[in-house]
Amino acid sequence: MARGDRYDVVGFDADDTLWRSEDSFREAEAMFVELVSPYAPDGIDVMDSLEAIELDNVPISGYGVKAFALSMVQAAVTATSGNVPAKVLGRIVDHAHDMLMEPVELLPGVPETLAAVGRTHRLVLITKGDLVHQQRKVRTSGLDHHFEHIEIVLDKDADTYRRILDEWGIDPTRFVFVGNSVRSDVLPVVEIGGTGIHVPYHITWGHEVVDDHDGGFVELEHITDIPTWLAD
Repeated sequence: MARGDRYDVVGFDADDTLWRSEDSFREAEAMFVELVSPYAPDGIDVMDSLEAIELDNVPISGYGVKAFALSMVQAAVTATSGNVPAKVLGRIVDHAHDMLMEPVELLPGVPETLAAVGRTHRLVLITKGDLVHQQRKVRTSGLDHHFEHIEIVLDKDADTYRRILDEWGIDPTRFVFVGNSVRSDVLPVVEIGGTGIHVPYHITWGHEVVDDHDGGFVELEHITDIPTWLAD
C-alpha cells in the first residue's frame, strides 16, 4: 500500500509554501531601518522596536501587509519620540501599498506538484492573513482551480484546523497538511491527529519559529518531493 492511500485530503499553506511572501517583508524592514534610524535617539534599535510592536499588535490587527504597515508607522513614531517626518511616514505607507499590489511569484514546481497530487487526492488551501489581500493573491496566482476548498483565517491553531475540517467533513486522521511554518502549519495539525509536512523556506518570520518541539512530523526539502512521498 502506498503512503498516499492513508489520506483522502492534502492541504496546503500559501505564503512561502506556494509563492514568495516573506522576502517582501524583509525588504520592507530594511527600508524601514534606513528611513527611520536617522531620526531615532542614540541607543535605540528601530528594528527591535518594530518587532516588539508587531508582536503586540497581532491580537489587535492580525497578520498581513496592512497590519505590518500599521506596525511600521507606529514603530517609527515610537522609536523617534514623534520626530519622524511626515514624508518618511508617507514613504512607509506608499511602500506598503506597493506590497499589496505586487504580483504573485510562484515557487518552483508548485503548479506541477498541485496537478500531480490533485490526480490522486482532494486538495484544500488554508492560509492566514488579510482577507482582501489573500483573496487577491489566490485569485491572481492561477492556482485556485486546484482546490476543493479555500479558507483564509486570522490564525492557524489546533482549534482552527479542527473547526475547518469538521465543517468540510474531513477526518483529521486522513488529512495531511503541507507548509513552511512548524508553528502554524505542522504542529497544530499533528495535535488534532493529522499529518504535518514541513517544507522549509529560506527565511522565516521570527514569530513562526519554534525551537522546542517533540517532532512527530515529516520534513521534506522541496514541495516537489510530495508526490514521491505519497507514492512510496
